[in-house]
Amino acid sequence: MDKKISQDLEKFANIPDLKKTVTFFGSARLEKDDFYCQQAKILAKKCVENDFCVISGGGGGIMRAANEGAFNANANSIKSIGFNILLPHEQRLNDFIEYSITFESLAIRKMALIEKSLAFVIFPGGFGTLDELCEVLVLKQLEFKKNVPIFLFGSEFWRGFDEFVRNSLLKQGVISQGDELKYKITDDLDLIINTLKEL
Repeated sequence: MDKKISQDLEKFANIPDLKKTVTFFGSARLEKDDFYCQQAKILAKKCVENDFCVISGGGGGIMRAANEGAFNANANSIKSIGFNILLPHEQRLNDFIEYSITFESLAIRKMALIEKSLAFVIFPGGFGTLDELCEVLVLKQLEFKKNVPIFLFGSEFWRGFDEFVRNSLLKQGVISQGDELKYKITDDLDLIINTLKEL
């Protein structure tokens, strides 16, 4: 086995027992005053106020915003977690993380981001965000994470994705009827929080 993968698997195995976690996915490229970053920060704070802790990829943009919102909320336990990745151009760990691990393998880092979570909120992002979204959808489709809520925040951004799922994937029969319902597109932070409260 590759040494880096072996080391990352050991890091993964030693992650502490995290309860009631929500993972935020989204672009690292968005500026902190971007609308979606502001909404991620508000939502993360609300999550912590309702006894959840927030996991992100530990970088900038949406990740930073989520960690900042969680970090600034009042809680007696770990509330802001970052699972970072070592990249050739270096993704710097943001300043709002209480517990972090830096992985060298994208696959194992993604395992850490997904395996520990009870729910996922996916904000606008690029190929990496789409990869993470599709991974979670496959796990839900195969019932490895059968009842996990998946929220796509930003109806305008995600409309094209939803049309592709319904008008291409479902129409062609490469996914099953009902698979198009495995995620919820919303602009409503309270809807997300109220759903989380029921978990």
